[in-house]
Amino acid sequence: MTKQLTRSAVRIYGALTALGSDSGSLLEGILPFFDPILRQYNGSKLDPDVIASSVRETYKWNFNSDLVEAFVPYLERQGWITADIAGTRDTSYTIQMADQGNSDESTQTVEAELRRIAIQFKTFSENLSPLTAIPREVEEFEDILVEWLLYVEAFSEKSIEFKSGLKSDATGKIRQFVDVPNTTSLRDEEKFLCARFVKHAIEEDKGSAEVLSRIAAIGLLTEVVQDFVKPVTSVDKTDLIVYLDAPVAMELLGVSGKSARENTAPIIAELIRIGASVRIFGQSIEEIKNSLQAVLKNPRPTGPTAQAMLRREVLREYVIEVSRNPSSLLEKQGVKSAYRTMDQTPSEHQYFTKEHWQDLYSELSFAENPRARQHDADVTAFVVRQRRGRTNSDIFKSQAVALTRNGLLAQIVRRISAQMTSSNDETVPPVVHRRVLATAMWLRTGMGAGDLNIPKRMLLASCEHVLAIRPGVVEAVKRLTDALGDEDQTRQLDLLISQDRSAQALMDKTLGVTNVVTKENLPLLWQEMLHPHLEEERLKGRESLKKVEAEGKKRLEQANKQIAGIQEEKDRQATSLSAELAAKQLEDREAVDALCADIQRALDRKRKMRIGMGLGIGLVSCIPIMLESTPIVRTAPCSLAGYLDT
Repeated sequence: MTKQLTRSAVRIYGALTALGSDSGSLLEGILPFFDPILRQYNGSKLDPDVIASSVRETYKWNFNSDLVEAFVPYLERQGWITADIAGTRDTSYTIQMADQGNSDESTQTVEAELRRIAIQFKTFSENLSPLTAIPREVEEFEDILVEWLLYVEAFSEKSIEFKSGLKSDATGKIRQFVDVPNTTSLRDEEKFLCARFVKHAIEEDKGSAEVLSRIAAIGLLTEVVQDFVKPVTSVDKTDLIVYLDAPVAMELLGVSGKSARENTAPIIAELIRIGASVRIFGQSIEEIKNSLQAVLKNPRPTGPTAQAMLRREVLREYVIEVSRNPSSLLEKQGVKSAYRTMDQTPSEHQYFTKEHWQDLYSELSFAENPRARQHDADVTAFVVRQRRGRTNSDIFKSQAVALTRNGLLAQIVRRISAQMTSSNDETVPPVVHRRVLATAMWLRTGMGAGDLNIPKRMLLASCEHVLAIRPGVVEAVKRLTDALGDEDQTRQLDLLISQDRSAQALMDKTLGVTNVVTKENLPLLWQEMLHPHLEEERLKGRESLKKVEAEGKKRLEQANKQIAGIQEEKDRQATSLSAELAAKQLEDREAVDALCADIQRALDRKRKMRIGMGLGIGLVSCIPIMLESTPIVRTAPCSLAGYLDT
């Protein structure tokens, strides 16, 4: 059965479209939150206590009957309630919600989008960690995801009713524990699954990222509802002094990772733009140094900075530089250092006495480190004293505030501050959660309520915080590994934990739950931790093979080009030689023809000469015959002989 919360989220999904416009105030834009609540009591008399109780149960808001009564004029103008006696101030009201009929097209679209994402979430979760898979319907995944998106980083009033005590850990050592009630009904492993999926969806699917960011933005609006009495008008100038807590300052410096910085830096930049002074106490400077030095000295560190170094989002050399002198680096970001002591400015002590400090210190028992408790108590005292008793319901007119990401600290200080000053919840406490200030900056300055980048950045930063390496899980694996007595495997574990992919694989398969690690599944966890490196080696092998193939293909192409060039040159030379041969043959033929012609002429001459000589010889041979037959010739010899005789 789908939770009322998910259906409510569907109905209020489009509420953000009116924010920042001239169509109405922020409170009017929040009215869709009340639609599903009032429909449960349609036709009944408006009972502020009953409505406030339903709101607290559905949305986990710190809501009371006074807040319901403050919304009465808005609900009446909306037509959802009707005065029993018109024109009378102190009158009762009747809830009259019009019939919704069939879901409109936009609601159906939202339902389809949520169902599509829920199906993706179910598939993603089942593939992520078979060790912790619990059979669930798609509707349950939808409910889990919506609840986490609405209440990520949120703290309710009941969160400060924590219990502390002593108990033995898995190794048998007695340790202090703090049992803080959950704001939501989600278990730790469900929160881990949500964070893992949301991070994946935002990075891989733009369509899903917008839907998830808008639901988270609805969650941001709860801060406005819980503190609705604070002004909701826009602000473009302030003289507020904001003191950064050490973790927030570390996010700004970038040592807590890329997403954490992208979530914090725009807020700080916008504060400075509208005239706020951003500072940090000397005690917080020392806390930054101590925290970073502890990370650098720890052979197996955990936390945001360790994770950022594993992901190579921040260099170890930069962390060392920040640990040595964070104040100068913060100065470059526009954050000035302020150094105060508890004995300083006695005239201000009346606003936060030593007894007040001791009361607050004792209430901060959730912090195991005494130095951290002292730091939080000191910072609160400094801010209260600087206010000199002046309070305001507008955060931008509150003189000074300390900005923290510790929701439990903010809630405790809020309650203690109200008790100490006998004020109501309308005033801004001296310590505010980053989520509250981010919402105010988002809705009331030029950052623009229609811009989903702030909810998206908040989601990514929250995901990294939830997905951080859990020391308990690492210790459970370490304990089982040590029990095997294999020093090589122990060293291998240290090496694997120092690699982001292996550490993330361990968290993925266990969902950050310590009791998932057992002797039976330890080999499987080892394989999962090794898998990213084996896969990386496979990828490297494939890349090397592709590179070799590409180089071989390139060399083959070059060889083919050379062969083609040689063949072309050969063909060209063959063509040239053929032409030369043909020319030579033609020339020889012409020479032979000329020679033959000369010989023929010579033969013709010789033949003619032979013919002539033959004719001559023949003629000569015929002369005697001719002479004998001639009378003259016949008488000539006789005459000659006679002459001689005489």
